[in-house]
Amino acid sequence: MMHFSRTKMSWQPFRLLLFICVSCVFLTAAGADNSRARFVKLDSEIQAIKEEILDINRDILLLEEMSLYPHGRQLIVLVSVAANSSLTPGTISLQLDGQVVSQHQYTASEHAAMREGGVHRLYTGRVDDGKHQLQVSVTGEQVKGDAFSQQRSVTITKQAGRKYMELHLGPRDDTTQPGLTIREW
Repeated sequence: MMHFSRTKMSWQPFRLLLFICVSCVFLTAAGADNSRARFVKLDSEIQAIKEEILDINRDILLLEEMSLYPHGRQLIVLVSVAANSSLTPGTISLQLDGQVVSQHQYTASEHAAMREGGVHRLYTGRVDDGKHQLQVSVTGEQVKGDAFSQQRSVTITKQAGRKYMELHLGPRDDTTQPGLTIREW
């Protein structure tokens, strides 16, 4: 009889241990749901902070551009490609008053974007009022794989305010031959 009571007593610690383990499992599962909710909330807060940082960075860049290149002294040179153009730009080099101020080598994706109507800002700079010599050199290739190279030079008169220039690649205004046209806005 005594043997039976010892066996009954020996199961009690195991039952207590089993109860504690099951309780821990349930508490852990409940805590995991709470932790998951906290992580989701924290992730959304981090995303909101990232968006705020990007907005602040954009504002800082705009302010920096305005301080470096005041509106009254800006010269902006844009590059566009006609949708029906047989030219693929490779490199465009821009000189202002004999000094190279910008040079860009175009990728296939940039060319595709411009062919779809996109415009590339080649140069933004500070220019004093008065006459200036603008020289453009374009290299690239035509649809048939022939090399293309053209240089143009134009005298511009900068007055108060922003000055926009467009370097347009496509059929020239005076002929159907592909080429570079410099337009003043």
